[in-house]
Amino acid sequence: MTAMFGSPHFGRRRRILALGIVAVLIAAACASGEDSTPVVTVPVFTVAPSQTSAPTSAPIVPTTQPVDVNPTLPDETTTTTTLPAVTTTTEAPAIQELLLRGDGIGLARFGAAPDGVIDYVTSILGGNTADTGWVDPYTFGDCSPATVARKIDWGVLSLIFSDLSSYANGRLHFIGWEYGLVGEIGDQPIGLRTPGAMTLGSRVVDLLAEFPEAGVNEGENDLNIPPNFYVSDNFRGLLTGTSGDDIVTVIFGGYGCAE
Repeated sequence: MTAMFGSPHFGRRRRILALGIVAVLIAAACASGEDSTPVVTVPVFTVAPSQTSAPTSAPIVPTTQPVDVNPTLPDETTTTTTLPAVTTTTEAPAIQELLLRGDGIGLARFGAAPDGVIDYVTSILGGNTADTGWVDPYTFGDCSPATVARKIDWGVLSLIFSDLSSYANGRLHFIGWEYGLVGEIGDQPIGLRTPGAMTLGSRVVDLLAEFPEAGVNEGENDLNIPPNFYVSDNFRGLLTGTSGDDIVTVIFGGYGCAE
């Protein structure tokens, strides 16, 4: 058997056999009468024509009209409007701050500790012009029943301190102020006033307009008491006379020391 598979005659027989098998397959295909050629179906795609969408809103048309930057009036003239001048007046800080009151001056109240009151007034008026220091209560006036007193001047404004008054007892405190000197109206500090604008030089009629309850007195020449006004124990002053056109010369606030 081995010799037969390896002989040349055996190779020729294999080729003849293969050709025979191919012939049989072809004949069978023809005999069936069917077309065995494969059919390939190609899908057809339909492309819709492109459409142009209408705008959803109308186009924006600028409405700004050209502006003539050099307009000419019909009569070729130019008009000018003149505004009235504005005049402003400003009070000095001391006038605004240091209001003369029956319970103190500005923000300083009677009964307050001296150092705070002195520092407060100094911050507005600057350094003082005179200071007695703590002295006997009769040194510059009758400040009894205090055991010690002090008077500090800023021009014609004086602050008075002691250790005993109707405001406190046994401690140093602010007891009163005096503004003005007889015959020296116009000296610094100028213009200190009450909340209602009464000041040195105000007329008696203006005094009574702000303090209608005030008493106006003739004074007593024998006792060297000049004409004066009295609103309360904490607010009073001196006058040149008692007529409506007489003026205020000195104003006292708080607990004073008699001269």
